[in-house]
Amino acid sequence: MAGPNAPKQPSSSNSHRKSRWESSSSTANKNPSTTKPNPSPKTGPSPSPAALNKSQSEPNQANPPFPSFLFPDPVALGPPPPPAYGFHMLERRTMVLCDGSVRSYFALPPDYQDFPTRPLLGPRDFGSPPLDFRDNRDYRNGQVDATGPLKRKYGEEEKYLREEEKEELARQRFGHSNAKVYTLGSGGPDRLPGTSSPFQNEEMRAAKYMRVAGGSENNTMGFKNNHLEVDQNALKIAFLHFVKAVFENAAQKKNYLEDGKQGRLQCLACGRFGDKSRSSKDFTDMHGLIMHTYYSDNANLRVDHLGLHKALCVLMGWNYSKPPDNSKAYWFLPADEATSNQQDLIMWPPVVIVHNTITGKGKDGRMEGLGNKAMDSKLRDLGFGSGKSKSMYGREGHLGITVVKFAGDHSGLKEAVRLAEYFEKENRGRKGWSQVQPLTLGKDDEKNPNLVKVDERNGEKKRIFYGYLGTVADLGELDLDMRKRVVIESRRERQGPR
Repeated sequence: MAGPNAPKQPSSSNSHRKSRWESSSSTANKNPSTTKPNPSPKTGPSPSPAALNKSQSEPNQANPPFPSFLFPDPVALGPPPPPAYGFHMLERRTMVLCDGSVRSYFALPPDYQDFPTRPLLGPRDFGSPPLDFRDNRDYRNGQVDATGPLKRKYGEEEKYLREEEKEELARQRFGHSNAKVYTLGSGGPDRLPGTSSPFQNEEMRAAKYMRVAGGSENNTMGFKNNHLEVDQNALKIAFLHFVKAVFENAAQKKNYLEDGKQGRLQCLACGRFGDKSRSSKDFTDMHGLIMHTYYSDNANLRVDHLGLHKALCVLMGWNYSKPPDNSKAYWFLPADEATSNQQDLIMWPPVVIVHNTITGKGKDGRMEGLGNKAMDSKLRDLGFGSGKSKSMYGREGHLGITVVKFAGDHSGLKEAVRLAEYFEKENRGRKGWSQVQPLTLGKDDEKNPNLVKVDERNGEKKRIFYGYLGTVADLGELDLDMRKRVVIESRRERQGPR
């Protein structure tokens, strides 16, 4: 029956409308059944495994896939074969140049093919850049970028330009127009001699240790010799003055020879003229003093410093013709050359130093020896009558040393050399005396057949004399008076050409 319209049921949206006083959690708890889940997307029926395999085996012709790997598989290639040789086989070798300097370089040994191959360490390397790759990088632009706007490209033209720049630098350094850049080994123009390792090839020291050919006379195998840039006569005078000053002071000489262990080393050239306003510089070791004397920036005392440099090198047995540097190659000089440099510097007027001229102790306990007249008589008996003898005395009496002085001319030098050669022929020269020299002179010497011989006829005991030409190294044998009077001269220059 039709009746009045039934009241409308509240819609689900109205019935479930949440008031502002209710939380979402409470609403969910009250009507859990009315919560509608999100509709899931429609999915078709899952393909069977057979259909899936078929679709994978038949590629889509419309959309071909990209290749999964563009490069060869490194696993399939395997490790690359080790090289036949490498840097680990290099050995350091040294070579002595004609100027006496020593240089080192790296080279493969002759039997490098017999070396066992070295296993590769670290990750595999599928291609190393060539050796000159580092030379072609531009370090000014930070990282090397192939697309960088300032990337440097070294071609043949750029290579020749760099060689010309190096030759120009060598010409400016050595001061003549024929300077040429030479290299050792097969490293190319960028691999200069004097480098410490072949692995460092970036900014080599341009022309510092390079040899040059041709040019002026002031060129000692590529080195600029400061000794040749000053007045040679003034340099000679300064050298002879300082070589005497270096040798005559025993304490100072000992400190030089011990490399400053007794105290700081003074530069004698800085305060030579007694100028109180100019203080003398001192150094901790001989190398510092040598560098100061050779490279002194005082133009007024340049000759004096170079003269002192040569004198110190003669004392130490070093090569004064080689400019000093931190490699200290100037230290190397053959022993015979070092001895010859000292023996060429003789006392002037020439003297012959005779040893073992004592006669024994006197009643007062002091040592006695041959007097001046007695020694002159013995020399006349030997056929040398032109010299004048002078005995050396100390606190304890006669020192057993007699200095025979000759005339300061060519004839006097000739007689002095003749007397020294007489002792040398008898094996009683400088070397012979150094072998038999006793620590102290006294009665025990009479038992030494090298110092005293006995006459078989009458039993008289006679002293055996030893003698040699006095040089700068013998200044300590003289007394203070003679030491002040003598000067140092070059024997070669005094004797002249033979």
